[in-house]
Amino acid sequence: MQRDANFANIPEIPFMDFIFKDYDEKIKDYKERPWIVDIPSGKTLKFGQVKKDAIKIASGLARRGFKQGDTLYFLTYEMAELYLVKIGVWLLGGAVRGCYQNEAPDVCAKQIKESSAKFVMADSDTIQVIRAALELVNYEVCLLSLGDEKIKGSTHLSTLLNDDGSAYKPPNNINVKEDMVAVMNTSGSTGSPKGVVHTHYSCIGGITYLQFLKTEDTVLEFMINYGIGAFSTMMFNLWTGRTVYHINKFDRSQYFQHILTYKPKSLVLYPFVANWFARCDDELATLKSKGFINLITIGGWVLDVATADSLTEKLPNTNLQQDYAMTEILFASVTDSFENPKNKLERCKSEGHEFTSSGRMLPKYEAKILDLSTGKELGPHGVGELYVRASHITRGYLKPGNQIDSSSIDKDGWFQTGDLAFFDEKGNVYVKDRVKFTYRYKYDIVSPFEVEAVLQQHPDVQEAGVVGISHPDTNSATRALVVLKPGRECSAKDLCKFVADRCPESKQLHAGVQFVKSLPVNKGGKLDRQALKSLALLYG
Repeated sequence: MQRDANFANIPEIPFMDFIFKDYDEKIKDYKERPWIVDIPSGKTLKFGQVKKDAIKIASGLARRGFKQGDTLYFLTYEMAELYLVKIGVWLLGGAVRGCYQNEAPDVCAKQIKESSAKFVMADSDTIQVIRAALELVNYEVCLLSLGDEKIKGSTHLSTLLNDDGSAYKPPNNINVKEDMVAVMNTSGSTGSPKGVVHTHYSCIGGITYLQFLKTEDTVLEFMINYGIGAFSTMMFNLWTGRTVYHINKFDRSQYFQHILTYKPKSLVLYPFVANWFARCDDELATLKSKGFINLITIGGWVLDVATADSLTEKLPNTNLQQDYAMTEILFASVTDSFENPKNKLERCKSEGHEFTSSGRMLPKYEAKILDLSTGKELGPHGVGELYVRASHITRGYLKPGNQIDSSSIDKDGWFQTGDLAFFDEKGNVYVKDRVKFTYRYKYDIVSPFEVEAVLQQHPDVQEAGVVGISHPDTNSATRALVVLKPGRECSAKDLCKFVADRCPESKQLHAGVQFVKSLPVNKGGKLDRQALKSLALLYG
């Protein structure tokens, strides 16, 4: 399949009208096929039950006062049952917002009030947080629950599924470019998570643009259930008849066993996990011999060259693709896997370091690079901040009272991504780091990702995280926290020399190396750089 700009035509209709268009006819041959399978519980939602069960849920919610424009707030580890409820909400013209399962009650309360949520859903693992949050909310809500346990004082999902569906009435007069479908929390990589507002139009755009990515009939992933990645994957697969195996609580010690049990044809990996995955030599040898994984998609950030090449070498018959996406702008670019199905990720050198490409911008997306100091637009290989424009990006961030702050998008429609990047002559985008994560060594800007990429080339290194530590003479000095491969030994002096042999003075490990058992992970499943810096400071 070749890229076709017609894929980028976004119909201006309500979101569920788009998803359920000709649905009954489409699924006739695969009604019994699983849409979502939760791991490890094995709870399964089949294509044939989705629409009829969602209508029952919509009817049950309507009987309890849910109206068009209302919001459901959720805190749960479930995925299959959660999406059934979400669809019920969307059928009524409502919106959803979720949160990190171990979030503090006051943060949940803030988000509930910010969203004016009148319906709140939890499971047995999260109910204590929700009860504490609701004590801080100064209005009554309808409490819902899902999972195996029926929670006292709540309406359980099983009750909604026993509804006869007669109270469901499709909403009228939906404004597809204004009305909310979902408020999706950012991962909080540069601060507190923000609520990103997506409408019927932008959600349809996000689903439509996934057609530009190579996909398989089955995928295994462990994405956060309140994020843009899970939303796009679940709804695209419902729309196209594909199966998602979702790991509710990611555990590295169980990951390869889950792969062998479910035999997915594709995997979705964050680079932080891919760094570890690519260096599990024995397990990858087993996967290579089994031969069922055709595709690995990298999202959430970019792979370093050493990790990308390791995956290509150890799984030579598995296609590797990388996309560039953000909660705010959805999927904006992808590597050209349709034209070169077995190629390595393209790479390009910048300031002495090699980077992997996130591909070209998708049709109807525009992008530009602006110099950090002058704001001047830069040409190929000019490094600056990436700005993106498209018709279906977010409306902005949610403010209290269900209001929207659109200040992140300028008067001409450009969204400031906060990513340091450059383009090559072919139009491929290369993302170097978050602007907020960079620091100065004397007069030079240092990207921690660049130094991490060098450390990942060392044969004894499993994972590495780099931060800048304040220094009176040089502004900052670089310190690395390193996880070694099992059974390997390496000194801090060896790693400092390894980096010094490959990097200019500004990117060397002047603040040394500290060995740790693991690196901190943030709420979105990515490397937590704020916690990493706090950890680095503990070592003096």
